[in-house]
Amino acid sequence: MNDILCVGAKPLFFLDYIACGKVSPGVLKDVVSGIAAGCRQSQCSLIGGETAEMPGMYAQDEYDLAGFAVGIVEKNKIIDGSRIRRGDAVIGLASSGLHSNGFSLVRKVFSLREQRRLAKELLCPTRIYVRPVLDVIERFEVRGLPM
Repeated sequence: MNDILCVGAKPLFFLDYIACGKVSPGVLKDVVSGIAAGCRQSQCSLIGGETAEMPGMYAQDEYDLAGFAVGIVEKNKIIDGSRIRRGDAVIGLASSGLHSNGFSLVRKVFSLREQRRLAKELLCPTRIYVRPVLDVIERFEVRGLPM
C-alpha cells in the first residue's frame, strides 16, 4: 500500500500469495488476519489470494508471503517528484521501524544470533501511511513522495 501511495494513488484492492511446506491452520489464520487488518487500515478490499502447500520446495515450518495492491489516481494528479522546487516544505512521518525493504541489509549486517536477539525490534509491523498521506494530498499540493 505504501508503494502505490508514493505516486498519489488510492488503494483499491489487494491479493495475497502464501506458499509453505505444510499449512498450519493457526499460522495461516494469523497471517491472513494480519493482511486483512492492513487492508482495513488502507481502506481497500482483500479480494482473494492463493495458498500453496509445497512440501518439496519449503521446509514444514517455512512460509513465503507475497502480495500486490492495485490503486487509482487521475493521470493529471500523479505525484512523480518532477514539480519539486527549491524552497518547498518537507514533511516527515515517524517510521515504525525497518519496513520490509530493510531486511536485506539486516541479514547482511547482523549475525543470525544478533537477529534473534533483536527480533522484537526488527519485526515491528510496518506502519501503513495511507490515511495520513491521502489526507495531506487532499488538503495540500504535494509535489513528491519518497519511494
